[in-house]
Amino acid sequence: MQICKLFIINIFMNFNFSLNEQLLIFLISAISIWYFCTKLSDVVEYIDDEFGLGDAFGGTLILSVVTNLPEIAIAISGSISKNYDLVTGNLLGGIAMQSMLLILYDFANKRDSKPLSTITSSNSGLFQGISLIIILLLCLYAGTFKEKITIFGAGLSIWAVLLVWFGSLLFLRKYQSNSLSNKVNINKKFTRKSSLWWLFIISIMVLFFGVLLENSSDAIATHFNMSGVFFGATILALVTSLPEISSGLAFVKNKDYQPLIDDIFGGNGFLPVLFLPASIIANKNIIEDAGSSNNFLSYLSIILTLIFLLGMWRKSPKKINTLGWDTWLMLIVGILGFTVLYYISS
Repeated sequence: MQICKLFIINIFMNFNFSLNEQLLIFLISAISIWYFCTKLSDVVEYIDDEFGLGDAFGGTLILSVVTNLPEIAIAISGSISKNYDLVTGNLLGGIAMQSMLLILYDFANKRDSKPLSTITSSNSGLFQGISLIIILLLCLYAGTFKEKITIFGAGLSIWAVLLVWFGSLLFLRKYQSNSLSNKVNINKKFTRKSSLWWLFIISIMVLFFGVLLENSSDAIATHFNMSGVFFGATILALVTSLPEISSGLAFVKNKDYQPLIDDIFGGNGFLPVLFLPASIIANKNIIEDAGSSNNFLSYLSIILTLIFLLGMWRKSPKKINTLGWDTWLMLIVGILGFTVLYYISS
């Protein structure tokens, strides 16, 4: 990744790109990430079934890592270039933005009169949501208090994030409710070897264009005098959510709802884990210097997650004009939240 980053930096240093060219690079990178991630759904589904990982554990592990490859690239490349505001804004803002994708999925599921939270309600989903809130509280602690003890630059709370996320995976693996023996993989497009090769190739391409996104994003944000936090939490977070958007809409179309929660709650729980490699690369606890804007994003993400969890717990029988009461509330809170973020980050 560092070689890739240095290679791209060298390109950017040798060529003085105009704003229009930076916007074009940003657009091409976004389209490329969308294209390669649309190829992921069949590959991930085959690997999940063929290797017997199970819906909850396999879905959370594979989807949370693979669909967040752009964020991985941005976290690593941004830390190398010391663009910490963009990194923290993208990771914490990405959680809030991806939580709001549940609104899109609920709207897209027009054929079902029940809210998405009711349809997806399960013990594993509730567990993943609670685990996510614990992780966000650890991020809030890390962003509020100066930690005296650090390991390789990362504070103990960020190491605790890794433990909570990994522990939640082990719990899902042990207590998942689906029966693997009854699943038959009818996908004939791949073999075990070819599926792993496809996963590797797609991952490399998404990482490469993710680095390009980070570079062009920094230039665009600087030109328009936008703070790295706000740009990372809004435009960049939306673009890096393209894998979740494409895969999520496909799951809704196929009425395969469990992966939606695995992807959103599981993926959101994985994003703060990226503060660990980012802090190790920077040799400092980068979330410490995030400031009030990023702490606000943690609060916003917690509130959005709690609203949907409440909807999963209450299981309302009907929607209100194409959306559940919970996703309507998430929409209002999200709009107000990002409006406030614009003013406090300016």
